[in-house]
Amino acid sequence: MNNHWSEYWQQGHTTSFGEALSGNYEGVLKNVWQPIFNSLPKGFLVVDVGTGNGSLPLLLRDELSASELTGRIFGVDLAEVNLISSPNQTSHNIDITLMSNTSSEQLPFEASSVDLYISQFGFEYSNVEQSFNEAARVLKDDGQFVIVFHHSGSMILNRNRSILTLIAKEEVHLLINCLAKMANAMGSVNSQTDVERIKKDLQCENIRAEVNRLITSLVMFDEAATQDCGLMSFVAQFFKAGLFWPVTKKLEFIEFMAIQMDTLKIRLTELVNAAFDETKLATFVGKFHQNDFMLNELKVLKSEQNEVLGWYLHASKLIYKIEKASIN
Repeated sequence: MNNHWSEYWQQGHTTSFGEALSGNYEGVLKNVWQPIFNSLPKGFLVVDVGTGNGSLPLLLRDELSASELTGRIFGVDLAEVNLISSPNQTSHNIDITLMSNTSSEQLPFEASSVDLYISQFGFEYSNVEQSFNEAARVLKDDGQFVIVFHHSGSMILNRNRSILTLIAKEEVHLLINCLAKMANAMGSVNSQTDVERIKKDLQCENIRAEVNRLITSLVMFDEAATQDCGLMSFVAQFFKAGLFWPVTKKLEFIEFMAIQMDTLKIRLTELVNAAFDETKLATFVGKFHQNDFMLNELKVLKSEQNEVLGWYLHASKLIYKIEKASIN
């Protein structure tokens, strides 16, 4: 899945689910990490799995920038990733390194070397069992395992399911084809005279009417998803900024548009498949015993509007071992 995610992160996104949440991880998704970060020891080593463009490492550095704590955080991701900008990027007490093309199932860290293993909407995209075994390997005794991950009933999933349903509709494919027909029918457009010619051209008018019909059909089906998927922005760009482009450039843009819809479909399918329902969660937590983990906290994260955002899970290594030894 590297290529389409690499392209996605290179576009500057800060989350793995587009515009389902505005801005970066804020509110509940920010506050939940504060006590975890502030409990880190001096000279800590933190690993963030599925880091994307480093939103969570930057949040950690911002949280600890005024403290005397020093440490390192490695953000790993299968995709090609780059650190996004941060107001505190000149802070020298916390060192951030992003590692592209790095699998969470096989981390490049020594056994028992990591103080804190974290992930926010990234861990669940991997082979969960293998990644958890690897987390158990790299964590120190009493190391902390803290992840925020997708809930199958969250507002994030619901919104993106709607987008996925919309872009799978035949009307999207037909609309893209209509734009290609329009580009060829218009020919070269170099002046306002050409624009007036197009308006009087019966073929162009018929294609334009079909474009409007398809857009209306999609909007009536799901207006929010039609906007969220970026389709309307592409169409607007074609008819406004792209009006005077050469035909070849118009066709290249339409091909790019089709590729973007296809990769969006792939990403959102992976998102839906990665989410955890209660059954999947129970199976995962059931693996803790064999890895000598103790579950400290498991809860549903909700927004200020009481909308489900995801699952929060906090576990510890070794604490369970100690308790097991005392029982024996």
